[in-house]
Amino acid sequence: MFTAHRLSLAGVLSLALAHSAFAAECAPDTGHGAQVFANECSVCHAVTKGGATMMGPNLAGVYGRKSGSLAGFSYSQAMRDKNVEWQAETIAQFITQPQAFVPGTYMPYMGLASADDRQAVACFLKEQQ
Repeated sequence: MFTAHRLSLAGVLSLALAHSAFAAECAPDTGHGAQVFANECSVCHAVTKGGATMMGPNLAGVYGRKSGSLAGFSYSQAMRDKNVEWQAETIAQFITQPQAFVPGTYMPYMGLASADDRQAVACFLKEQQ
């Protein structure tokens, strides 16, 4: 029992350190995320608060929102059922390969290969509250 507790504590500390490292890396270059978003995402997604949806949902305020929950957008059942909260880590995981993260999603995007670009987009979306 002591070992399991120690392992659980180690796991929690590892996650906390990873989260703080990810958050700390958001600050330096906010322009990079905007540029990657413009090149890779803006064809289907807007980030204008209160703006209309396009082919994909409006991503203004996506950070902290549950998957498949934006009113007025027709999500796949898979996206609604995923029930994930969009945080930097989950956004980065999703845009790595959307069909692998949410099998059955309507999003046809093949994924963003660069970890730096994924992190930049996640940080950019965090700013779009």
